[in-house]
Amino acid sequence: MKFYGFYNWKSAGTEEITGISAENVPSSEEVLSQNPNILFNGQFSNLSRVLIHVRLEAFRSDGSTTLHKHDIRAYESLDLRNVPLRSIGIFVPPTKTIGFHGMGVFTLPEDEDEKAVAFTKSEIYESLHQSTNFDTDVYTKSTITTATDTTIMTPSTDTSLGLYKLNISCAGAQTVEIKWSDSDGTGGFEVIGLYRFASEGTYTMDFDVAMLRNPNGQNGLLLATTSTTASTQIDCIGHYIEAGQ
Repeated sequence: MKFYGFYNWKSAGTEEITGISAENVPSSEEVLSQNPNILFNGQFSNLSRVLIHVRLEAFRSDGSTTLHKHDIRAYESLDLRNVPLRSIGIFVPPTKTIGFHGMGVFTLPEDEDEKAVAFTKSEIYESLHQSTNFDTDVYTKSTITTATDTTIMTPSTDTSLGLYKLNISCAGAQTVEIKWSDSDGTGGFEVIGLYRFASEGTYTMDFDVAMLRNPNGQNGLLLATTSTTASTQIDCIGHYIEAGQ
């Protein structure tokens, strides 16, 4: 087995990639090798909080190629061992910009026996270094002037709410209960906290990058219950978490 060379994505290792409007076309791609005997050992990493996809093209034993499309979640890496990789394409959601990293080495078997042994150790696997990180791309602002239940965050269809930060600002005495609910707001209540203001005031809640997630799962809501008519503004920052994330 011969060492054939180093590999860095786009010759740099790390690059920014912006998604294009045609979602079925790679936002960026690179040909690594035209030789079906050269084997790739390395890693490709998503350096963002955006769910992306990669399309791997590898050589078959007969010299033809085969495709494999796979997701790479937030801060996830895809590791390849002894793969006759021809090219890789990166699919980024339209308008999103992500950081992408790739590096590895090329090896060249010196005969068919070495090639056969290398193929028995061929593999592809995932490694989640910071698997709980998500984007913080959703902001909502609710101004409440009555004693009522108010929906302060509604997820997009078939996603779950992840809460990163919540700020309550009251113009006067107020009691605010923040709670999760199911999709219609009538059940599945899970109270996050009860906050009492004797007069005008502000309170901020911070959650880590894993985010506080709605235990009701997909389509569940975030509610606020106020007890007075004092004007209350509630600001939320979070993410609509897809099933693939």
